[in-house]
Amino acid sequence: MDRSQFFEKFSSWFEPKGIIALARRVKWLIRQGKIDAFEFVVGLVFGQMSSLELSLRAQASCYTQPVKREAVHQRYTASAVELFKAVYHECLSQSLSQSAEPSLHHALGAHFAAIHIVDSTSFDCPEALAKIYPGCGGGGSSANCKVLLRYEYLRSQFEPVSLVGGKRSDQGLTDQLPRLVRANELLLIDKGFFKLAALRQIQEAGGYFLMPWPRSVSQWIEQPDGIRRELNLANELKQCSTGCFELPKVLLGKGAEALTVRLAAFRLSEESAARHRSALREAQRTQGRTPTAEALELAGWLILITNVPVEKLPTQAMSYLYRVRWQIELVFKQCKSVLRLNITLARTNRFRVQCEIWARLIAAIVTFAWHAHLQAACWAQTRREISFAQVAKTLQQHAATLNSALIERGQRLQNDLWKLWRQLLYTTSKGRQRSRKTTCEALHDYWLDLPQANSAKAL
Repeated sequence: MDRSQFFEKFSSWFEPKGIIALARRVKWLIRQGKIDAFEFVVGLVFGQMSSLELSLRAQASCYTQPVKREAVHQRYTASAVELFKAVYHECLSQSLSQSAEPSLHHALGAHFAAIHIVDSTSFDCPEALAKIYPGCGGGGSSANCKVLLRYEYLRSQFEPVSLVGGKRSDQGLTDQLPRLVRANELLLIDKGFFKLAALRQIQEAGGYFLMPWPRSVSQWIEQPDGIRRELNLANELKQCSTGCFELPKVLLGKGAEALTVRLAAFRLSEESAARHRSALREAQRTQGRTPTAEALELAGWLILITNVPVEKLPTQAMSYLYRVRWQIELVFKQCKSVLRLNITLARTNRFRVQCEIWARLIAAIVTFAWHAHLQAACWAQTRREISFAQVAKTLQQHAATLNSALIERGQRLQNDLWKLWRQLLYTTSKGRQRSRKTTCEALHDYWLDLPQANSAKAL
């Protein structure tokens, strides 16, 4: 998809007729008033995306027909929430179907059809949402929203999978993961999402997973005589004299339901190991405990498990590939610091708060769509990556202009989109640091660019 096609598709996400039709369908718009449905939606999405505080008074002044702040307040109803949900799902569907080709990661795409990074983030909400998004209680807020996110690394696709109360555990959301992973696709998750049944479903569907070793589950090694021996990993690692330890076949769980995986452990640097052990000691101290020698040994290693065959993913490449998971931590950071997913001026109107949450998720979809297409264009021209953080900040600076251009439409919209594209393309590319490789560069240098027949041996 070239630049002009992307502009056309992006403009269609915020087509006035389409949004007005959605407003009528959810019964937000019954008869036309001073507040236009299209301006109401676009104003909240891009108004919140801007660096300005979007108070009711600011919203009231940005419509074609100025109204009082009380009139805007009254338009935040249950049907308004449904309107923003409908626009969100429409934008998400179109963004996923119109994603850019994975030009940046062609070599990685030869190994996996997709790489899904899934994790969750949460933020406190006003007390008015305590029944909708209950928090964990205790010293925290009684209202807390948890967002389960999927980020597809090859195409820079962004998809909020579900919004639930903050008291819901990550493991309780794991059952939603198997439907996200198809044959020859890889899932990167944290050990908080570990559940044998879900991983087995992914494997049976032809998918793959890569995640940290969950210490809480029992692990076994099958002896040549067929008898299973329980694995004492800490003891095995203590006797290891190299920087990498591998077991090609480990059984997780007991009985016939055990899951067979590859296990690889990578020795951390002395500095990293000391930091991990210090954190472990502090965590145990607050609970009145002392860490065991076994726990201290395990803290000095990065331990990963996967069901990907070694010929498809060499052992040493596992540690580089797992670093890709940190991309979603950057996503969370930008969602909160730039898109301000966790900030609201509303306190008592629960409908307004929900509308703002959905509007910010729409803004996140917009940001990721621009980043993905800019990434493809920049890599094709200069073989350089685009900084998502810089794209998010630049879009924030131009959100108000983009808002008025979408309302005015016509040639002005095309001109503003072209100016914005040109500025983003030439000001948001990542600088090269000779002393420090990016994750993408490390994957190419230590795995993807090596001759396929010799890659495992070289690593």
